[in-house]
Amino acid sequence: MPVFVCKHYRRSGPGATTGTLADEWRFTAASLLEAEGKVRRMLGITAPMDWKTDFATLEDELGQERHHGLLHA
Repeated sequence: MPVFVCKHYRRSGPGATTGTLADEWRFTAASLLEAEGKVRRMLGITAPMDWKTDFATLEDELGQERHHGLLHA
């Protein structure tokens, strides 16, 4: 099963699309769609984020970014 990495960043300023890495989660999922669902549930339930100060990215196991900004509200 493919490995995905969700990276949680603290924005460098209001509305910024760059920031400092705050946390990183590695997990397996059968597909990119399943990985997106897991991340959305995790960020919405287990690790609620303030989207004004945070954002997240989703990468595949090769480090290729799959979604940047998709995970911020």
